[in-house]
Order: sequence, then structure tokens, then C-alpha cells
Amino acid sequence: MECQWKPDEQGLQQILHLLKESQSPDTSTQRSVQQKLEQLNQYPDFNNYLIFVLTKLKTEDEPTRSLSGLILKNNVKAHYQNFPNGVSDFIKNECLQNIGDSSPLIRATVGDLALSHVSRSLSL
Repeated sequence: MECQWKPDEQGLQQILHLLKESQSPDTSTQRSVQQKLEQLNQYPDFNNYLIFVLTKLKTEDEPTRSLSGLILKNNVKAHYQNFPNGVSDFIKNECLQNIGDSSPLIRATVGDLALSHVSRSLSL
């Protein structure tokens, strides 16, 4: 079943820019990006963007896609109980559809995310 959620192109580009900037060797850049990413958690569909980057943007480089999944995994651990209706299901469905990604890095990231998701959903 295909999800109806689609990202806003401008928002998607902003998040991709932050993900790429966060891979900078400059620690002040990394801190600045980390603060911006934390602020984005106040937006209800931020986690949808992260799973979208991980699972749908196959033309993006693997480190950026994987980083998106790792940030999402941390959000699942820290904020799962605050996820809006539908976000959890969207993450679960995307994980299930992409557990067999052709990239070993993406498969591992999706697997870690799925495990965190299941652990959090069972602990509530």
C-alpha cells in the first residue's frame, strides 16, 4: 500500500542540505546543524521527511541516506510517544518495504530503525 504523504520540495531540500552539512569535519558547523535538526523535531512531519530520505531518495549518497535513518532512530528512542497519528505507521511500512535495499549500509540502517521502532512500540 502506497502512502499518501509527500514531502514539500523546499522543506526536503532544506533537510538534505542540513544532512550534508552535518557531515562536515568542522565541529562548529556540526553543532549548528545539530541545533537546527533538534528544532525541526517540533514539526509534526519531520520524521516523515527523514524516513523519506532514507527509503525513497535512492539517488542521494548512502551516507546522507543512512544519517537520515540514524537521526530518525534517535528520534524514535527519544520522542516516539509524541509522534502524531500516522507517522509511526508510515515509518513501519517504509522499513518493511525497504529491509531488502540493495545497499548493505541502508539495509543495516533500516534494520536498526525497525528494531528501535518495534522496541519503543512494545514498551508503551
